[in-house]
Amino acid sequence: MRQLPDLFLAEMRALFGQFGRLGQWPEFLQALQEPSTAGLRANRLKITPGLLRRYLAAQSGFAPEDIEPVAWSADGFRLPAGLQAGKLAGHAAGLYYIQEPSAMLPAQVLAARPGVKVLDLCAAPGGKSARIAADLGGEGLLWANEISAERVRALQRNLELTGCTQAVLTSASPEDLARALPGYFDAVLADVPCSGSGMMRRDDHAARSYLSYGPESCSLLQRQILESAWQMLRPGGRLIYSTCSFSLTENEAQIARFLADHPEAAIRAIPKAPGVDDALPLTSQLTGAARIWPHRAAGEGHFCAWLVKAADCAGPARALPELPAEQGCAEDWEAFAAFSREVLSPAGHDRLAAWLENHRRRAENGRLHLVPPCPDFHGLYRLKTGIFLGQVQRKGRSGARFLPSQALLLSLSQLELSHVLAAPEGHSLIRQCLRGETLFVPEDQDVSGWPSGTLAAIALGTGQGIWPLGWARLTQPPILKNLYPAGWVRPGQNV
Repeated sequence: MRQLPDLFLAEMRALFGQFGRLGQWPEFLQALQEPSTAGLRANRLKITPGLLRRYLAAQSGFAPEDIEPVAWSADGFRLPAGLQAGKLAGHAAGLYYIQEPSAMLPAQVLAARPGVKVLDLCAAPGGKSARIAADLGGEGLLWANEISAERVRALQRNLELTGCTQAVLTSASPEDLARALPGYFDAVLADVPCSGSGMMRRDDHAARSYLSYGPESCSLLQRQILESAWQMLRPGGRLIYSTCSFSLTENEAQIARFLADHPEAAIRAIPKAPGVDDALPLTSQLTGAARIWPHRAAGEGHFCAWLVKAADCAGPARALPELPAEQGCAEDWEAFAAFSREVLSPAGHDRLAAWLENHRRRAENGRLHLVPPCPDFHGLYRLKTGIFLGQVQRKGRSGARFLPSQALLLSLSQLELSHVLAAPEGHSLIRQCLRGETLFVPEDQDVSGWPSGTLAAIALGTGQGIWPLGWARLTQPPILKNLYPAGWVRPGQNV
């Protein structure tokens, strides 16, 4: 039996009693002893939910109907026990993001549209940013921020897996970000740090976190984050506040206090899909917010509120200087152009032309970027600015050589690449690529027309499609030098 902190049980029983729900108390306790529900979201930048469902079924042996849609997410699925999606090559190709089903709700409510400017303020590990990126569809701006230096690296990798070309990633405090970007964003998502009480059955650390921090101390931090988030929202914009906590203090009471302090703020009713309940009626308007309870839905505990800022309110907005183009050395971009001629197909050149039309060129110490229109982030620590194309390697008098990034590859489709070696799930080419091992051209693939030194994409090929995984360079046929990032390698990965 899972042991739950006495302090937590006392708080929850009091909560159920306060709102006349003691009849549900036994069901709630029973649900906390049951296994948690696993889930994932299709990355619609690369695959449709329907195709992903068929891919997962084909690779796992489960029937497609065993992989059930999440009612409150347009692209989410619940996974049957035993389906280990993290071990499939499709995960490394960025076809999906593994995410607990309840955590899919906030980005669904935010409902980003192409062309808007969105801030994900507490973005790690990246599930909500990944959904926002898909909703933007290559237009607009996703500004993902994570203050934790430890967690921000996972966020960077997960964003790069999506193939998103519109993201800026920073690691700054909400207060510093608010000073730099007042009134700038059309929409803000604040999935704030919390006591984690809603995750008791999923995460063994949740109980320790609850006892160490608790709802009261967390609520103070949440209030500060919410204030900073509000400062960065333009008049008429929307803010989504969410936690994975059951606590009234962190949820309804937090929003009630905020609404009392901000007459320019209003709450909007969240559409309630099956499994999503009204929030607790601390005030009548708060029922428009939403809760997910583990005894009433296949998911963990979650709270979500949708706030809007009055269109006619006076805000802190000021004209922000746009990020200037810094093209750097012409030789660096010539090296990239030579790479493009060698590696990209005609469709790839069309894609690159579209990027160049809608992004700014930036070069920093030979590192080339294409950055979407955004304010100058001077003074903010940044980890990702749009598309990191790659690094120019100096070769003395012989010129410069461009080394493409993994992020660039994952932003392209196999149709946009000239040289692709595709193999199915479980093939030695796929396994060795993801393990960082030396590669060999499969016997059934003809590379006789490829000169030595050809840069190729290793790709996962299935009945549902072909997706790039990593770069490789043909050295001495049939040997390929594996260029999969060392930091991404998982030794012994079962793929």
